[in-house]
This record gives sequence, C-alpha cells and structure tokens, in this order.
Amino acid sequence: EAQAPAVKQPIYTRTYDEVGAGTVYLTIDDGPSKSTARILDILKQYDVKATFFMLEPAMAAHSEELVRMAQEGHALGMHGVTHKKEVVYASADSVVNEMLTGQAHIAELTGVTTPLFRAPYGSKPYMTEPYRQAVIEAGLSMWDWNVDSLDWKYRSEEYVEHTIQQVENLRAKGRTPVILIHDTEKTADSLPLLLEYLLEKGYQFALADGQTEPIQFPL
Repeated sequence: EAQAPAVKQPIYTRTYDEVGAGTVYLTIDDGPSKSTARILDILKQYDVKATFFMLEPAMAAHSEELVRMAQEGHALGMHGVTHKKEVVYASADSVVNEMLTGQAHIAELTGVTTPLFRAPYGSKPYMTEPYRQAVIEAGLSMWDWNVDSLDWKYRSEEYVEHTIQQVENLRAKGRTPVILIHDTEKTADSLPLLLEYLLEKGYQFALADGQTEPIQFPL
C-alpha cells in the first residue's frame, strides 16, 4: 500500500518578535522591477538587508536583479503569480500553486529554495483556516506585516514619516516592526530617509527565514 507523502511542517525555533530589542524587518513587495537595481544600490550603500516578496512574471522580466538579491544576501520570498484576488484565492490549491510556481522560479534562477511568501493584499480575509493549513502542508511560511508604509498611497516622502510613527509605537510596546514597502521608483526616492532614521536610532535589520515563526494577521 502506497504511503502518503510526508507533510513538510515548518520547524520554528523562534518567533518574529524574538529577534531582540531594536530589531526591524524591512520587507519589499511586488518586484523585481525597473526600480530594483536602484533599491539594491541604496540597501548596499547603507549595509541593510531586506526581504523581497516577488511576483513570478516579474522574476522572468528582471532575472538579473533577482540573482543580485541572492548574491547580496537578501531574503527571497514569493508574492504569487497573478496578484488577482479572484484567481489567487479561487481555492486552497490555487494559492499553493501560485506560490510553488514562484518558488520553483527562484530556485531555478538563484539556486535558493525558499518557503517564504506573502499573500497578495495580506492574509486577511482571504487566507481562511483551510487555506492556511494547505500552505503549511506545502512547507510554506506566510508573512504579513505590522507597519504599513502606505507608500502606494503617498508616493512621496510622506510615507517615511507615516512609517516612523508606527515603528516607534511598536518600539514603545516592546514589539518588533515588520515594515511593508513596495518595489517602486517613488518608494526608492525616499528610502534613504527611512534607512537613515532607523540606523540613527540603532535598529538592526533582520531577515525573514524559514526557521522564524512569521507574523500573521489573526483569522
């Protein structure tokens, strides 16, 4: 009798919030793009590492930038293929398949096999309990955020001040910020302001990884 394949349950050794005081995660969605090389230049200039949650079609269009991310020590994650709610969340299988498609493309181009992904538009309300169980069984690790820069809305350095306020509110509560920004030209324009502030305040930059229990919106 054939045995069912083993379930690849993630093994977490700590939570995202146990990385130490004064730590922050910088997470960047929707790339790679024509702005990625500039963003990588800025991150390199400030010696900062980030976690990129990427769309599969963009990986093919900007494969050199994807390879550079891996070479420069950034964390790589999936953000899906279509980024269309009605397609991604049609079923639990459709979510898993989109993320595994991205995972395979990252592995093909960089040699890195990553379990990390961010659900398009965030996990709530689309990632119901059966969907969450399906991605766990596929060995995937879903990351949300607790600092929304709203860089897509402000499209100016206003997003930096909005982000800083949230970061400091979390710091006052002893919580670790997980910042969401996007891979765009407008975000890149003011990224040095954000990094300079965080570095001046003594923040250390952590990377999402498969050993850290991720931040997730509650069901």
